[in-house]
Amino acid sequence: MSLSKYIARLQRMDSLIAMKATGPPEEFAYKMNLSRSMLFETLQEMKGMGVDIRYSNVRESYYYGDSRRIVIKVEKVMEGH
Repeated sequence: MSLSKYIARLQRMDSLIAMKATGPPEEFAYKMNLSRSMLFETLQEMKGMGVDIRYSNVRESYYYGDSRRIVIKVEKVMEGH
């Protein structure tokens, strides 16, 4: 997978988690066009980056347990300055 596609996946997952709009794992995987196992693998990768992702059985959605989020920033650096 290209880096740009991976970043887009993380950003989409981040958005759905932040809105508490993932639905249960099967629905979340469908929304992301991923297999259930790939969804869980990506969630584990995100958790490995230090993000507290939890699941609510009441809301049937993943959510962030604190204010930490994944922020991906690309900057153009001016050479010679």
